[in-house]
Amino acid sequence: MRILLVAALLLLSSVGPFGLPEEVAPVVAAEALPGSLETRWWEWTAMDRDRNRMHDALDLALLEPRFVVDGRVEVLVDFDHMPAAVDAELLAQGAGFEVSWRFHRIPIIAGSVTVDRLPELLALPGVVFLTHNSPVELQLDGAIPEHNVDTVWDLGFDGTGITVAIIDTGIDPDHLSINDMDDDAECTAATIQGVPNPPCQKKIIAFYDALDEPRDGNDTSGNATPYDDHGHGSHCAGISAGTGEGSQEAYGALYRGAAPGAQLVGVKVLSGSGSGSFVEVMRGLQWTIDNQEKYNIRAASMSLGGVWVVELTQEQEERVTHLANLMVAAGIALTIAAGNSAAYGTIGTPGAARDVITVGATEHDRELAIYSSKGPTHEGYIKPNIAAIGSSVWSVQNDDAVSGEATYVAYSGTSMATPLVAGMVALLNEANPDLSPLMVRAILESTSEYRWLSHPVRPNNDYGWGFPEVDAALVEAQLVDPTINLSLDPQTPQVTHRETYDDGNSSSEVNITRWFVRQDGELHFLKGGPGNATAIEWRNVLLYDSWHTLLARDGHFYVPLENSGLEPGNHTLWVRLAGPEGISAPVGITIHLAEPLPDSGAVARLPLLLLAGVMFAVGAAASIFFWRRSASS
Repeated sequence: MRILLVAALLLLSSVGPFGLPEEVAPVVAAEALPGSLETRWWEWTAMDRDRNRMHDALDLALLEPRFVVDGRVEVLVDFDHMPAAVDAELLAQGAGFEVSWRFHRIPIIAGSVTVDRLPELLALPGVVFLTHNSPVELQLDGAIPEHNVDTVWDLGFDGTGITVAIIDTGIDPDHLSINDMDDDAECTAATIQGVPNPPCQKKIIAFYDALDEPRDGNDTSGNATPYDDHGHGSHCAGISAGTGEGSQEAYGALYRGAAPGAQLVGVKVLSGSGSGSFVEVMRGLQWTIDNQEKYNIRAASMSLGGVWVVELTQEQEERVTHLANLMVAAGIALTIAAGNSAAYGTIGTPGAARDVITVGATEHDRELAIYSSKGPTHEGYIKPNIAAIGSSVWSVQNDDAVSGEATYVAYSGTSMATPLVAGMVALLNEANPDLSPLMVRAILESTSEYRWLSHPVRPNNDYGWGFPEVDAALVEAQLVDPTINLSLDPQTPQVTHRETYDDGNSSSEVNITRWFVRQDGELHFLKGGPGNATAIEWRNVLLYDSWHTLLARDGHFYVPLENSGLEPGNHTLWVRLAGPEGISAPVGITIHLAEPLPDSGAVARLPLLLLAGVMFAVGAAASIFFWRRSASS
């Protein structure tokens, strides 16, 4: 009888709710998610969008005469194994490949081949991928081709008509790279500033000094004479929009910024020692918002934080963070440096602002820089948003007023990556002036090369969405119809996970909230804006995936997950609407995918099972009671 009672209790305890989970659900380990950079990466890498097993940069190089000499092109040949001497001989005999170097720590053989024999090279056993052997230089020009910015220049976009605000230590008005638009050597601060009809087209069209009086909040003038008594701001200005003019033999246009056709607004919020306070920064932010329309400020770079922050806070209600979010709402895409603290959970104010583009730093080989700060924020936001080249970046040195020459210098830090992204924003805004800051951010994120350091998920708190490739972003930007937008139905349930990030030196625990949906369910989206949309498109962001297009059902937009191929666990999807005039900016949706409910028959039998279990337990208990009573008598 006791055995029967135990069985009844076990039966009852095994029956649980099949509806929504509790507030905190089990976390799916990152290692359990599909995809790895080390596993047949060449089959899905975003570096090969046309899937011809050649890096997209090689496709472009084949069109450039400077990279094809006497019919030959220099390439790196990737193998599916560590190549030996016999593999080098195979390349030579099978495709006329001239070997220059065989590596032993990475499965690559370098050399050259005639363009007409590239198909033969790809057909050889063990060869899986070809990459162009591009030139590398320790200067700003090294960052430009890595992000494919020069490809965008070739398409006719250089930031013309867009203004970038540099919120920093100021800007040197005499350096030839940033003093005017046409690189006139006679242009100086004296000939540009304060002259009714200056002989030069100004690059610095306004300058605001938040460290200067008055401090009553009524100063709205942007006519102060530009200056930089530190150098950091000038360096950042050159990275964003410098023309690269200077000593032609030594430098020349190699030091052009990302958007050399853009104009600049200087907003000085830090002193000559590189220090300041929240007050000066907030004054600078406020002035920039106030003058957004006057100067057509569409992008802003703010590479500050760290040593001058008394309390490292990450909450959105922090005033300077709130102002940063307001700037985005006002129509300015604000890029902010992630910081140089290296560890997880060290994104500070104002880089933790929800709506800004927080920028981490990489080396020139796209590996994350050791100093780059990582997320998440205390509130669970994934930061940075993207990570761009920040190490050994050459740009303006502001001592030319003394030396008489335009000089350049290399610095490293997330401070250097941030203005580079601000210049990219200017390029996208020139291509499509109707883009909002959040649209620009989504486009940069969705077209970035997927990278990860310690958590093979996307986005992650190392690189964010990855390494920006501005040529792909430009294509997307030109397709976007800003009159269409979408959002997930707010009635969609959510689930909260407790997740830990640990880099060996520090750890951070945060709650991460995801939308909850089952494998046999669907996501319901709402269309916004007056534009017309006829279909919804989605793709998985973890692996390289093509867009899946689904026509609207009776004017409603759904993404069914039953046959999506997604396994239970945590996923992030890109979703966008499509119509006759173009597409909406993509929206990243982070979901927790659960297994389907039991079939309807099992659910229908559940009440009877519960009732039978209860009756069995009651009967068993009664039997035990009467048995003991009779035994005692």
